[in-house]
Amino acid sequence: MGTIFSEELMEGRGPKYQRLADGLMAAIRSGTLPEGEKLPPVRELAWELKITPGTVARAYSILGNGGWVSAEVGRGTFVRPQNACPNSRPSSRTGNVKHQAHALHSEPETDFLFAPRLPDVGQVDIIRDALRATAELPESLLLRYPFYGSQSYLREALLAHIPEQERGGITADDIVVTNGGQNAIMLSMQTLLAEGTRVVMVEEHSYPGLRRAVELLGAKVVAVPMDEQGVDPQALAHVARSSGASLLFTMPEAHNPTCRVTDTARRHEVVDVARTLGFHVVQDDCYRLGPARGPSYRALLPEQSWFISSFSKTISPALRAGYVVTPSGWAGKLRRVVDVNYFGVSSPTAEVLYQVLSHPDLERSMMEMRQRNREYIQVAVNTLGRFELGWSHDVPFFWLKLPYGWRVSNFCQKAENKGIRVRPGDDFALRDGPSPQAVRISVNGQMPLDRFRSVLAELVELLDNPTDTLSV
Repeated sequence: MGTIFSEELMEGRGPKYQRLADGLMAAIRSGTLPEGEKLPPVRELAWELKITPGTVARAYSILGNGGWVSAEVGRGTFVRPQNACPNSRPSSRTGNVKHQAHALHSEPETDFLFAPRLPDVGQVDIIRDALRATAELPESLLLRYPFYGSQSYLREALLAHIPEQERGGITADDIVVTNGGQNAIMLSMQTLLAEGTRVVMVEEHSYPGLRRAVELLGAKVVAVPMDEQGVDPQALAHVARSSGASLLFTMPEAHNPTCRVTDTARRHEVVDVARTLGFHVVQDDCYRLGPARGPSYRALLPEQSWFISSFSKTISPALRAGYVVTPSGWAGKLRRVVDVNYFGVSSPTAEVLYQVLSHPDLERSMMEMRQRNREYIQVAVNTLGRFELGWSHDVPFFWLKLPYGWRVSNFCQKAENKGIRVRPGDDFALRDGPSPQAVRISVNGQMPLDRFRSVLAELVELLDNPTDTLSV
């Protein structure tokens, strides 16, 4: 590799990928990198400069979008003719920016335990840093539709974010970036339902967003009985055969709402059924805060399994950032569905997510988020432990089965009269299925821990005084 490709190429200030892109542009302008010159492969240059492959891929994308280089499939990346390149990179405009004040919608003034709320453990500053870096995107990226090839750097960053023991042969080309977890579910269902199946199997209590997505697409949802280990394999085989379903949607790491975890032996049993009957398995892993408790279905059954995750529960729901890991050979089908829907996540959104994932403080922030959640869950267990409770230290909610004398609708109403919002168990039941007499209570990390404890104590007082009495 020539001396041009040294660390001096990245002198200056700003994000590494932009410094590299600027250095390469300067080399092209000066003729140091002449027309037709082949740039080094991404991983080779990354090793030489001691940076990540995603950083190099991002710089190459900027050069390609600006017309400085062209990528040829199977051959590499080459410097374009000088007269085809812009004379200089347009500078970003700076100055005073006026922000219009907007009235923000706020939740009612209640003790909100209906859905998880994240505390700020440093991720707000990380997001602000990411937004500042995104403001420096070249105009070429802010004046074009997004396209799959231009965001390879982000897929590399997402792959690096997945712990090595969980990758199971995944490549960056298997990853499709989405606008959050719900968007990932909808796109996956569109892709699979287009293949002909009209029946989707779910656990007997399941995430309502999945059910609504399937119903919106004109398909049917059927329930599979569960035990303490998750989906019952024998029942799964029976339901698959009797319904003709060719798809199972499941949450083995952090079941929503019960917090059950499917152990490794049970996952292998589910895989055996799926392989024998030929149906796909879609794993939703959006709620887990800690390390995986077992292998993903994507690792166990790579040709038939999908893996969905997002950063709404670990960083911020405001990012609307998620992703799908497709089965081997299915990424192209999912990308076509993305193109029909919205062409892909916008360039600024992709850049913000890349900057967040690349931030040196992100790992510390996510570890702090996990620790903070554990503190709230421990308070919940200490306060409500004498009731039947489903919980995990690494899940931001818990499942409370109501004691005798309470019906779920009555309990939720009484709690709301006290200013406490919890989520009724029947939200997680199928339309024609039984309604569980239970509630899901979420961690509100924006509520002081002492206040969280006192709110749960108010719920204990309710639980100890049921109002379901016999009357004439």
